Amino acid sequence: MDLADIRIKEHFGLLSSDTNTTQFSFLVSPPKNRETIEKQDIVCLDHPVYGDACQVLAEIKEITSYEEVAGSTIGDRIGKRLATAQIIGYIDLRNKSQPLRKLLVPPNPGSRIYMPYASFLEDVFSRGTDGKACTQPLYLGKAEIFGASQETNDQQIICYLNAADLTGKHTLISALDGAGKTYTATVIIEELANKTSHPIVILDPNNEYTAIGTTSTSDKNYSFSFQTAIINADKEKIDTVAEKIKEHQVTVITAENLTLTEKSEYYANILNELAKNRRKKTIQPFLLVVEDAENLPLQAIQEILTPKNGIAAILITSHPTVLGGKVLSKMINQIVGRTNDPEDLAFLKSMISGNGDQLSSLEVGEWIVNGLNIIRPMRIQVRERYSKSK
Repeated sequence: MDLADIRIKEHFGLLSSDTNTTQFSFLVSPPKNRETIEKQDIVCLDHPVYGDACQVLAEIKEITSYEEVAGSTIGDRIGKRLATAQIIGYIDLRNKSQPLRKLLVPPNPGSRIYMPYASFLEDVFSRGTDGKACTQPLYLGKAEIFGASQETNDQQIICYLNAADLTGKHTLISALDGAGKTYTATVIIEELANKTSHPIVILDPNNEYTAIGTTSTSDKNYSFSFQTAIINADKEKIDTVAEKIKEHQVTVITAENLTLTEKSEYYANILNELAKNRRKKTIQPFLLVVEDAENLPLQAIQEILTPKNGIAAILITSHPTVLGGKVLSKMINQIVGRTNDPEDLAFLKSMISGNGDQLSSLEVGEWIVNGLNIIRPMRIQVRERYSKSK
């Protein structure tokens, strides 16, 4: 990969003598035609052993200002800024697979610090932990990470999820009411249904997903490549639901007219029926989206999460601890929004290492995205959905 596609030509500073394998400091001196760096920006530099063939990535953790005295008067003082950065790892540009590797040798003092292009950072952070690019990237939104553009202004990078991680593993979407859980789930479902043929089944107790696949955008060029089938709980027999699950289709099972107790019982029976059909292999693997998962019997949820079933689940909840440790331990992917319940906060902080302090301050539509195959938890703002609301 050409360095011209990775970072801007002009450097942003020089490394000080204070370096180790986890962090370093550098004197900030941005080019005149570029904006200066800020806290949380990502910078890069050449590997101390392999040179520019391997790029070291680091996140700015703090920036301090000081004055350098050049003479005897106040006018002789020169303002300087010193940045401290935490090393994320390094990328070997010589290989097709580019995992983020741990730096074992401290950077060389005097090395030049560069600002990477947003397109390069998007490529890095959309890859799995094995360094392989997503075969079916799903556009979720914009991350709170900025990179350089070909022009003078910086730009946010786009956050992509790998479709295989969602259809092959279980996912938790958790946040307090009103934070945008259903909205975000709709974005994920749109992306999966439009870019894969994987069947999707939604347990929709409040009739919030029935308009999915009906465009709300004024862009006439956008179209959905899947169908939406609606099943009403009070009109469809449980043992016929499995027959309606198909490729290129989102199957929405609504229960708006039932009481909470009736919904819980109906959906528990649905889950048992779907699990039974999967064990018999009378239906193919599918993605199951469960809204208000905390209102369903835990035994029914645990049954559906059994690996032999071949069902991937997205559990959506306002109170994750109600689901219990046995269920939550199987949630390999986590999309966590604003949370203020102390018990939920304590549990979620352990799931999204190093980012738990942000949970109580997230805005509507903001999420911390983490997972076994995600190289680094990211704070993102979910994109606008294409389906109209109910």
